[in-house]
Amino acid sequence: MSNSRLNWKIGGEAGYGIMTVGEIFSKAFIKGGYCVVAHTEYPSLIRGGHNTFQVRIDAQRIRAPIQPVDILVALNAETVELDLNDLVPGGVLLYDAQSSNVAPTREDIILCEVPLLQLVTDLQLPKVAVNVAAMGASVGLIGYELTLLNAAIQDAFGGKGEKIVEQNVSAARAGYDYVTRAYPEPYKGGLAPIQGPRRMTLTGNDAICMGALKAGMKFIAIYPMTPTHTIMTYIASHAREYGVAMVQPEDEIAGINMAVGASFAGARSMVATSGGGFSLMVEGLGLAGATENPLVVVDGQRPGPSTGLATRTAQGDLRFCLHASQGDFFRVVLAPGDPEECFFETFRAFNLADALQTPVLVLTDKHLATTFFAAEPFETNGLAIDRGLLLAEGEVPADFKRYEATPTGVSARTVPGVEGGIFNANSDEHDERGHFSEDAPVVATLVDKRCRKYFTAAALLDGIKYHGNVTSGTVLVGWGSTKGAILDAMDFLRARDGVELGFLQVLFMSPFPSQLVKERLEGKRVVLIENNRGAQLGSLIKEHAQIRPDHTILRYDGRAFNADELYERIKEVL
Repeated sequence: MSNSRLNWKIGGEAGYGIMTVGEIFSKAFIKGGYCVVAHTEYPSLIRGGHNTFQVRIDAQRIRAPIQPVDILVALNAETVELDLNDLVPGGVLLYDAQSSNVAPTREDIILCEVPLLQLVTDLQLPKVAVNVAAMGASVGLIGYELTLLNAAIQDAFGGKGEKIVEQNVSAARAGYDYVTRAYPEPYKGGLAPIQGPRRMTLTGNDAICMGALKAGMKFIAIYPMTPTHTIMTYIASHAREYGVAMVQPEDEIAGINMAVGASFAGARSMVATSGGGFSLMVEGLGLAGATENPLVVVDGQRPGPSTGLATRTAQGDLRFCLHASQGDFFRVVLAPGDPEECFFETFRAFNLADALQTPVLVLTDKHLATTFFAAEPFETNGLAIDRGLLLAEGEVPADFKRYEATPTGVSARTVPGVEGGIFNANSDEHDERGHFSEDAPVVATLVDKRCRKYFTAAALLDGIKYHGNVTSGTVLVGWGSTKGAILDAMDFLRARDGVELGFLQVLFMSPFPSQLVKERLEGKRVVLIENNRGAQLGSLIKEHAQIRPDHTILRYDGRAFNADELYERIKEVL
């Protein structure tokens, strides 16, 4: 740790508000001008288990976690046993020696013993308040401003009444006062507030919700499934304010069919799930494709087939989403890499769904979905809702053909109740008016119509972003949540080794930006970075751009890349 950065981790058993205090701790430093990346780890259990929350704090822009940590706060003995090796040599273990009944085994660390349980007991607070006392002790240990922690506590608990706020503030004060008395010198020089831009604290899921609300979403159906369950809770808390109908259906099949129905009726609609739930949705996805109904689908990826690892992260659903459901129809597949892209690309997803009259799939994963990031307020000037060829009253032609075979593949549509706009919405193959047909030329005509949307979409989208040195002979390639770790690893390479690399981020998987990818990678040494075993983006690049990566850096153990780990693995192949 220096006086401009800190890596802090807290651990304890489920039920001790680990995620809540982690978010509060993060906000306290964002209020003090710092940039923050904070992620939680918890086991794939319904109840219980060991939970941790890690907060990386830096005066400079950061985008991904790193290891090891400077301070480990252990709220129970299990944290000491499981996480002690995460501490950097010379780091601090802050723990309650009186109640943990465990002796730390490392001699190269600093022990900070704080009677957390006794402090909250003396205040006549419940045992769970040790988590807030531990935050106060941490703030005291590093010489940070307690007032900023108190402000973050107010933000978190203000809705629960002044008494709850006062209790938590008093617990934080107790931890702070004890440490400043017992350990008066700030750890390694202290960490003081700095001047920084105004920032938000939000997850990728939060940003998706914000983008959907900004886009005018009016219907959402979510059967709660990690890691997209917080989309449901976020929208539920804002649904009345924004006039959104939110339904928790009996299962994912019902959810997507409800959303297709709401879209047919004219409402901008979305569903959110993970790979297992999306498996159940694929026939409904095909219904949206056959009836050419706009729909936005969020898939928060997690590892493994079937249930896999329910609370871990991966990027294994890419090929699945590209080919989900039977038959030939076009869908857009995009993969944002940070909260800002989650916001803007979700907004764009609704416009694309309407403009192309087809499903748009937004691929995230557990890491991006639930990690807390510091983000500057989004600049929304210029964002405009585009409903595409949606005909209003008086705009319907006399010879209205809902599925007219246009050169773009997109035909005018209406919603129920618009005079002259009656048509069949048929899930079977059908003619231009929606009537069932097995006539070979008619079938071929409508298949071609749907698939022409690929080329229409390709003309609208660039599909890539390029970061870093445009002349570098080595280009890193990634997608989705690997973006943050790649950019931070590039910063390390520049600062520590004087190496400037380029980074090609593929944002749209369908339509795939074949020519742009080829132009950026041809003649370069290509290093592919993915959170899956099969290098699924790499296979798309070989398929569409005829380029084979020179090196692959893969991680598929249920964890996201740490920036420092990725830095070392990139150095190995340079």
